[in-house]
Amino acid sequence: MTDRSKLLALASEVANGEGEDNALDVQVEVALFEPCKTWASARPNHAGTKVIYTDRKGCDMTHWAPDWTRNRSQTVRDLRAQAEALA
Repeated sequence: MTDRSKLLALASEVANGEGEDNALDVQVEVALFEPCKTWASARPNHAGTKVIYTDRKGCDMTHWAPDWTRNRSQTVRDLRAQAEALA
């Protein structure tokens, strides 16, 4: 996710206590994903309940998202920092 306004809206959702299921965690994981030596990209599955990671060879692996909403204050800071980096 590279849109600053979307990152800030997502930060607001997290801050407001929204997201009783893992769909919000999936959105945060995709928004904060940074490519590395192994993983090239991340996207939500069709249901929005899991994250599909694509490796550098083009193979997909589906996983549960990390529990980003467990520590909402840190997640909000991370999302806002990412948004500021785009400013």
